[in-house]
Amino acid sequence: MDMLSILRTKIKALVEDFPKVDFETFEYTTSKIFTLSESNISSITKVLKNGTDLGSGQYSYDSTTNKIEITVSLIQKDIIEVDYSFSKYSDTELNEYIRASLVWISISNNSSDDFELETDINAIVPTPDNRELDLIAIIGAIIIKPNYATYRLPNLTVTYPRNINKEEKIQKIIDKFRSGIGITSVITWD
Repeated sequence: MDMLSILRTKIKALVEDFPKVDFETFEYTTSKIFTLSESNISSITKVLKNGTDLGSGQYSYDSTTNKIEITVSLIQKDIIEVDYSFSKYSDTELNEYIRASLVWISISNNSSDDFELETDINAIVPTPDNRELDLIAIIGAIIIKPNYATYRLPNLTVTYPRNINKEEKIQKIIDKFRSGIGITSVITWD
């Protein structure tokens, strides 16, 4: 798994954007193109025509338009079922939250590391270590859901009072990160 995928997975866990599954049914009338109602569909798991599974070559899905096109013949009143998984945040959105996290680290951290998200190589340079990836993920989660009071990673739990604003939360976690938090830690601010 590449670094950005790892970061997106961590951020999704922190903001509780767990994969969801759903399905939609459509009745064919004149158009073989159907628009799915959910955004950020990560995969089409199954497409059925009148209860019979269609193979992957018998439909196509365009994630940009959120439309699925059935490529086999249909007659009026055929029922199409589309099963899919989705999440609240797209990879593109999460990449921008990662980019924002890197800016916060850059302006708040007196480190020589000035991380940049390089979209042409789909990576962060210089390469952050696992501890720095956790910091990036926590900052991204704070930006997405600033009202959360607790953020949990496998090796770190951060708890804030509800009255601290987003900027203070980010600055406090960066300051604590600079001073060192150990391998496993619980950070609580009163």
